[in-house]
Amino acid sequence: LATLVAVPTAAAVLADLGAEVIKIESKDGDALRRQAQPGEEHSPLFTNCNRGKKSVVLNVRDTEDLKLLHALIDTADIFMTSERAPELRGLGLDFDTVHRRHKRLVYAHLTPWGQSGPRSDRRGDDVGVWWAATGLMDMLRTSDAAGPPRLLPGMGDLVTSQQIVAGISLALVYQQRTGEGQLVDACSLRSGLFVNGCLLTMQARAEAKLGVQGWTLETSRKNPMRADRTGTFNPCVNNYRTVDNKFVMLMGLELPRHMPTVLKILGLEHLIPDMKGLPGNRKMFIAEMDKAFAKVKFDDICATFDREGVWYTPVKKYEDMVEDVQAGACGAFVNVPGVDHKVLATPIKFSEFSAVPRAPAPSLGQQTSQVLEALQSKL
Repeated sequence: LATLVAVPTAAAVLADLGAEVIKIESKDGDALRRQAQPGEEHSPLFTNCNRGKKSVVLNVRDTEDLKLLHALIDTADIFMTSERAPELRGLGLDFDTVHRRHKRLVYAHLTPWGQSGPRSDRRGDDVGVWWAATGLMDMLRTSDAAGPPRLLPGMGDLVTSQQIVAGISLALVYQQRTGEGQLVDACSLRSGLFVNGCLLTMQARAEAKLGVQGWTLETSRKNPMRADRTGTFNPCVNNYRTVDNKFVMLMGLELPRHMPTVLKILGLEHLIPDMKGLPGNRKMFIAEMDKAFAKVKFDDICATFDREGVWYTPVKKYEDMVEDVQAGACGAFVNVPGVDHKVLATPIKFSEFSAVPRAPAPSLGQQTSQVLEALQSKL
């Protein structure tokens, strides 16, 4: 009982893994259906989020249809939803009510803000909560004077979807061992904060030092992280533009180990003694490395880096990734039966079984009669 990206994608992954997934929709269907181009039954994003499912149309505000939904839930191992808590309570579909009736059920509920707190019942989406409300969007400003950048939707939802899958999987193990179901409480806010855990942990440590050694709140929040590449502490973990307008991303996290080799390749070995001044003189290093990279061709420097064992990667364009050799080799994309384009594969692979789409996304209400007739036979 969910629309758009996060919960539907989690359910699609479970379908890839072999689960029977029934998508409950209103007569108007999931909003992603309506993003299809003329001549298409589904938008590509709807296919990606809903492959391998069955679609059943029910009006959950109709008493009889709501009874049918409750009966369907009684036959299920997992119930997944992203509906707001007040609406679920009004329908008798909140966790406490459902759990009293179905003790073995794993109940996965995604909320924007969490199950408690002053914003718990407020609406929210991927860009508004996962990006904006967590500090991630602010971090991408290039300076204090610059506004936040445009962000592409769905990234936070897709990350959160895999957290939901992990939570459901662990709850199923617990169910198998104890016979008890439970609430899997997923939250977009927690998800966005978690992915920024490196910086937030350092910030938490800084604020814990308030009043110690002269630290103040202003001290702890001085020089916030910005997306300006010239401010990176390690010039060997940065991107550089070549003469043919392509970019190389260096990955030399261990500065003393990696930096001298890079400097020698760039003809900047005279700067090696100045490494002892890092990070204080990082802007000088980045400026000099920018000049050196601007004189070399992309293919030439990549070949040299490969030969010398430098840790780097080309900065790819997203539109090139569908046919990227390495993406194909690692199984990042997969074909769906009956669909003329690739979709993203389940990101985790298994040695003993495959996780692949078994059917295309369903038409709206395609399996309504089939599912409800099977349900009636069990009642």
